[in-house]
Amino acid sequence: MLTGADPSRQRDNSDSRPLFLFVKRAILPRMFDAMPEARRLLASGPPAATPPIPDDHRLLSIGHEACEILKAAGVPFMVGGGVAVWAYGRRRCTKDIDLFLPPKIPFVAMDALGKHGFHTRDTDASWLYKAFKDGVLIDLIVWTTGNVRLDAETFAHTRDAEIDGLPFTLMGPEDVLFRKILSHREERRDWYDALSMMTRPVANFDWTYFMSRVRPEHARRVLSFVLYAQADLGQQAVPDWVVTALLKDLAVEA
Repeated sequence: MLTGADPSRQRDNSDSRPLFLFVKRAILPRMFDAMPEARRLLASGPPAATPPIPDDHRLLSIGHEACEILKAAGVPFMVGGGVAVWAYGRRRCTKDIDLFLPPKIPFVAMDALGKHGFHTRDTDASWLYKAFKDGVLIDLIVWTTGNVRLDAETFAHTRDAEIDGLPFTLMGPEDVLFRKILSHREERRDWYDALSMMTRPVANFDWTYFMSRVRPEHARRVLSFVLYAQADLGQQAVPDWVVTALLKDLAVEA
């Protein structure tokens, strides 16, 4: 007992122990018997294995099949994400293929894919839908961080490229870079993807078009990345006029 404390207000833990044991031994087992899901979650043993990441050949083959189905159905789309980074920068492990679609199109795309053996579903996120086939995940994406969506300019700057002998319509490097800059978080590797695109400069990269994508609310994030790129890769990685333009935007805002 603490010195000076009122004895009448002290809790006697010995009185509560029998009740605790009764609940533990009599009540909880009956509750779990009636709750199979609770028993499953509390069961001992190793967690379920993570689904294996598909090999590059299977990933690209199923992704190409999905693209051909959408083309035949007249669905506008472009390939972005990790597979686009393969074409413009580094080749790193990726577990899925990202297909970017205009708003109101995902359900049309899901219907077309569903008719050709893909399992499709929507998600709790309003920007993301999914399709699966043979262990390959296709993400159908409407918008990304910063509420960045496809528009006519995005489609006008797509590029056709072959990856391991398969043709794809890719999101333009300027739009891939822009989305990677905005999407970076602690648990993600988007800035490393973005840096890889600048390590081996992409042919005919249009910095003027890139800057046209940057709205005032994006300026600080984009400036942070381009300064990081210049510091890490050298000043030639980003034209000085890009840095100057971003600084002027922030000065006007201030």
